[in-house]
Amino acid sequence: MLLTQLALSHFRNYAHLEIEFARGITLLQGNNAQGKTNLLEAIFFLATARSSHASAERELIHFGAATEPIPFARLQARVARDNGQTTELEIVLVTGSERDLATARVSKRIKVNGVNRRALELLGNLNVVLFLPEDLDIVFGSPGDRRRYLDTTLSQIDVKYSRALSQYAQVVEQRNALLKEFRERSYNAAELEPWNNKLVENGAYVMARRAQAVTTYNELLAAIHPRLTADHKMLTLHYQPTIPLDAFAPPETRQLGLGIAPPPAPLEQISAAFKQQLAELRTKEVGAALTLVGPHRDDLRFTIDGVDMTTYASRGQGRTIAVALKLAEIELMRAETGEEPVLLLDDVMSELDKPRRAALSHAILNAHQAIVSATDLDDFTAEFLARAKILKVNDGRVEMSQPQIERTFETNTLGVEGEI
Repeated sequence: MLLTQLALSHFRNYAHLEIEFARGITLLQGNNAQGKTNLLEAIFFLATARSSHASAERELIHFGAATEPIPFARLQARVARDNGQTTELEIVLVTGSERDLATARVSKRIKVNGVNRRALELLGNLNVVLFLPEDLDIVFGSPGDRRRYLDTTLSQIDVKYSRALSQYAQVVEQRNALLKEFRERSYNAAELEPWNNKLVENGAYVMARRAQAVTTYNELLAAIHPRLTADHKMLTLHYQPTIPLDAFAPPETRQLGLGIAPPPAPLEQISAAFKQQLAELRTKEVGAALTLVGPHRDDLRFTIDGVDMTTYASRGQGRTIAVALKLAEIELMRAETGEEPVLLLDDVMSELDKPRRAALSHAILNAHQAIVSATDLDDFTAEFLARAKILKVNDGRVEMSQPQIERTFETNTLGVEGEI
């Protein structure tokens, strides 16, 4: 697939912008704090309905929007698929009548081809792989960081996964509320059983899909990791679910105590183990008023030749793992969807040494479409620069070396109305 057009109104430091993208490499060059990261964040937001950086969606609305009758931000994209179909995506963030953007409550409206859709229905219309300097958090961060990474990837390629994950989160919230009630009154198994069933139904699929993805990642990493390190050390992902599935893992994996490597357990066995674990933990869960087991508490670990990298990796090794993981993600998306994802790279070249930079450059040069940001063009080879379309980003404006395609728009209170 190709991202062919992007339009922004009142998003981050972009008051108004419309830009066209082509196949191949687009290089966004500019100083820090000029809008390169914001532009990539907008594309990621249109693909996933979530921000890559903001802790609250009101942070995405340009401060100048406070002068509008209704403060808002609008993001629009046109995506061309390999089968010739074109998809129009739109997200509008609206604050209502509140003027203080620091505290305003924001509602999100999503359209696909002009039809109102839920966030779940947006996923898969634009698949992206985002490289960030913060990708080290996947290796060294919290289990939540690793779950979030895997969830973002799988939600783009598996609608059933994103739906199960969303429903699972709702069930956990409602089940926790019921467990809290049991602390004030007597425990009632009949009340809890329907929530247990829904928890297992959705949670077992999430865990099975994660385990399947880890298996595929490991197959891909067997070829990718040696290219980044010039050695034959084996990088392996280990899935650590909170239900006892170790019986299905190979003996050498169980001895490491790191969780499941391939092959993953079947869905039926995961469901049975999940139900059993819920029964065994009933007293503890009622006492804690929390759901203590399930995919919301899972983790991933990384080993190289059996050494736990999540604990012992250097920053250089961590960077290698993160880059290898993202390169594998490209292959995973291609295999699952039959289409090429759009690569988004936010100033990551400057963080890499020469071998890793060369391996990543090779992947970008062969990408269907890559949008790359950088402050310094010296981070790239002459071949790379010759094949890239270079755009200058300066204070929320994109300056083109080719015929000008950035345009200013008159706007009404909810966005683009006409070209001038």
